[in-house]
This record gives sequence, structure tokens and C-alpha cells, in this order.
Amino acid sequence: MITLEKVDQLRKRTNCSYEEAKELLEKHDGDVLEAIVDFEKNRKGKSYSSGKYYSNGKSYEAFSDNTNYKSGGDFWKKVREVIQLGFDNRIVVEDTKGILLNIPINILLLLVIFVPYITIPVFILLLVLGYKISIKKAKGDEVDISAMMKDVTDKFAGKVNNQQANKPESQEIVPQPEEKDDYNEMTIE
Repeated sequence: MITLEKVDQLRKRTNCSYEEAKELLEKHDGDVLEAIVDFEKNRKGKSYSSGKYYSNGKSYEAFSDNTNYKSGGDFWKKVREVIQLGFDNRIVVEDTKGILLNIPINILLLLVIFVPYITIPVFILLLVLGYKISIKKAKGDEVDISAMMKDVTDKFAGKVNNQQANKPESQEIVPQPEEKDDYNEMTIE
């Protein structure tokens, strides 16, 4: 049996018209849950807004189909994931005594963007002074930036040293006395 309460309940949950609610309930023998499921299956991804318009004295009902595009939702989902990843991974500066600084990567990026004339020289100074700077990932992995910078500078310094070692030192060229050849004779027979 279809009652006004069931129709109202279906309308509140699905935002459909009285006529649609009545038809759905009749189709499912008054079962509100089945009517809601059927409504969602038939309207998945579409939002119907009804509006009446009049032409030649007759009333017509128009439905506009506003399809939700998932690409926009996927984009914002990825943006949220990247931002969350920036908060999960941290920049850690430590010395022999312990941790000096432990901040999320997002905060460091904001500092580099808004105060680069302070942030960048401070990190270069920390590297020069021998502090260990690393990125600690959420899974427990660690990327040691200090070691990478040391490797790069060692390779660069090694290349410069090799070039200087291969460069011949300026030597005095001492002229050798010419040797006389005893074989300057020609014999023709």
C-alpha cells in the first residue's frame, strides 16, 4: 500500500516529484528502499531539475541534464593527495647532538617561495657547516641530501684535481748539444 508518508520519505531522499515517487513506489509494491535504489540506478550521474514552461496555452515540463564530470573531481583528489604527501614527508636537519629542525616539506616550500633570500642561504650554510639534511618519508625511508651534495662536490673537486694533475707543469727546456754524426760520408762505387 502506497501512503503519503512513503511518498514524502522517497521525495526527501531522492528529491524527485510526487508523480515520480508514486510511480516508483507502485513499481516496487510500496518498498521505499527498492524505489530509492531504482531511482539512483536510473539517474546515476545525472541531476534533473524540473521546470515548467508554457507554449500555446499548454503546460510542458522540461528536464535539464547536468552531467557531473569526474575529471574535475579526480584532479582535486590528486591535488589533495599531493598536499597530504607534502605534510607526511618531512625535512630533517640534524647534527651530532640530535635533531635541530623537523618540518613538513610543504612548510619548507612556502618558506622558499615567500622568504627565499633567508631560507636558501640558511640551508646552504647548514650544508657547509656539516649538518645532515635529509628527507624522511612517511614509510620510513630516508633520502640524505647532505650525502648527495657531498658526492657531487667530491666528484667536481676530483675532476678539477684530475685536470690539474694531467696539466703538464712548466719545465725548462734545456737544449741538448747536437751530436755529430760520423756517417755523413757517401760512398759511390
